[in-house]
Amino acid sequence: MAYIKLDRKAYEFNLDLIATKAGSYGKVICVFKDNAYGHGAKILAPIARAKGINFIAVKNENEALELQDFFDNILILSHLPNLNENEKFIYALNDKKDITKFKPNTKIHLVVDTNMHRNGILMHELEEVLSQIEQNNLCLQGVMMHFAGSDELDASYYVQKQNFQIVKEKIKNILQEKSKDIIFHSHNSEALFRSAKLAEDEYCRVGLVQFGYAYFNQNLKKVLSLWANKISQRKLKKFQSVGYGGMFVAKEEMDIATYDLGYGDGLFRYDGKKDFFLPNGKKILGKMSMDNFSCEDCGDEVCVIENANDMAKFFNTINYEILVKLSPFLQRIVV
Repeated sequence: MAYIKLDRKAYEFNLDLIATKAGSYGKVICVFKDNAYGHGAKILAPIARAKGINFIAVKNENEALELQDFFDNILILSHLPNLNENEKFIYALNDKKDITKFKPNTKIHLVVDTNMHRNGILMHELEEVLSQIEQNNLCLQGVMMHFAGSDELDASYYVQKQNFQIVKEKIKNILQEKSKDIIFHSHNSEALFRSAKLAEDEYCRVGLVQFGYAYFNQNLKKVLSLWANKISQRKLKKFQSVGYGGMFVAKEEMDIATYDLGYGDGLFRYDGKKDFFLPNGKKILGKMSMDNFSCEDCGDEVCVIENANDMAKFFNTINYEILVKLSPFLQRIVV
């Protein structure tokens, strides 16, 4: 059965590197949304907790409920308030119109739009929104933003960084002593490693960097690899084809095998038109099927993904999409 290997030592190495850069494990918020970017949230959670992570961010309440036994602090990033919020969790406030829709005493992190124009209140609305939060008895515990291009070498990163500094100063000025209990977090994976160091009042919110992917740090180690097992083998004679549509035709007799992995497992569908090579250098032969693919015989098992960047480049997408699409039904094994 096809499966995913998760390298424990690589994950622990990456977390140590992140914590060192952040200043301590206590300043790290690990993002575990979308099944920890396809890696397996519930499998990696105890490893992260044992290393010192006690604050995570997830997409919704379902993800939070699945991980509530591992972490004391869970921030839910995408939530439609319904006056029935769970007192255990923290909720991102993405729009000022939602202030009255949260249950009183709900713990929130205020999202501020510093120039991404996606989620969050506008900077000039800060004073009004802080007043409304207090009037509606919400518990403001944090303020956050998201960089639009922390992995891009342009001015937008510096503009947003400066804007968030203005936001922090304004909040501290408005709330005075109360602001001491508020945490600020703007630095995502790439922003953390392109900064000299975090400010004393800042946390970092790291996603895919946990798992070995970052433009600004090449010392990280890949945590995930995807493997397929052989389900059949045969000799393909000269001029015989393999798979749907007969896209691949053998130029000479060759030993081929079929492996138990396909686009039904979350892979992009390979159409057989351009050469696609596995990490071992062997080429997939013909079209990928829903549940399997064929290639030169590689033995009982073969690695299909070792570095998601390679597959992302072939399919003209990003490593995030390659990883989060991996089926949650694939077995995940920590090695």
